[in-house]
Amino acid sequence: MRLTNQPFYHVGNGAGACLLIHGLGGGVYELQPLGQLLHQQGWTVRGMNLPGHDQPTPRMPDSTWPQWVDCVHTEYQHLAQNHAQVAVVGFSNGGLLALHLAAQVTVARLVLLAPFLGMPWWLYPLVYSVGYALPSLPRWRLPIADPEMEAQARQVCFFQDFNLTAVRSALELQSMVKKSLPQITVPTLMIQSRQDRVVDPQAAWSGFQELGSQEKQFHWLTDCNHIITLDRQRARVEQLVGDFLLLPGAPLAD
Repeated sequence: MRLTNQPFYHVGNGAGACLLIHGLGGGVYELQPLGQLLHQQGWTVRGMNLPGHDQPTPRMPDSTWPQWVDCVHTEYQHLAQNHAQVAVVGFSNGGLLALHLAAQVTVARLVLLAPFLGMPWWLYPLVYSVGYALPSLPRWRLPIADPEMEAQARQVCFFQDFNLTAVRSALELQSMVKKSLPQITVPTLMIQSRQDRVVDPQAAWSGFQELGSQEKQFHWLTDCNHIITLDRQRARVEQLVGDFLLLPGAPLAD
């Protein structure tokens, strides 16, 4: 499959729909292969570029979590009007947005891929010191260990820098979402790489333990960086997600 960074909406042959939410500074290309797989399994799939991520410009624009939340809620409502079940897949900051949504509306199932529940300790001083003087930082490569997939993703990613205002807004959202984890009871799958260099793997595990879901699964990956949907164990990610998400029209688990 050749990656693109174009929004997609593929109508499936069942009663279920799946909303896919990309990460901060990324785009819908991060979830394109997974979306195609879910569509082949019968899901209606929707992947969009969030506000601040929807224009092909080398400089990443300012954007904030209320804008992202509004977009996600609007897309969810569109799907819920026509589908009996709406599952949500969130990657990285998209995982925070998926959790925020699940705390407020009824979703069928929740998939969190390398969710942004924490970041390496040494990044905090950078974001909250130098980050106030600099609007952004250059990005030399994407966090993908597979060199072929990194090169392909870099060709379709819009931005050559990383907006620090957006990072601080994501951290505000992170603080809010972490407080709501015990109230989130939807069946949840979380997948995290131990070699992630963008988010803190241990924070993902701690957040998973805080979730109020009675039905939840956690899987560790190795030999991957952050964008696990495109990295060396992407086939494993697709298998785990495909097995976890119910086929459209199937009854929800008790």
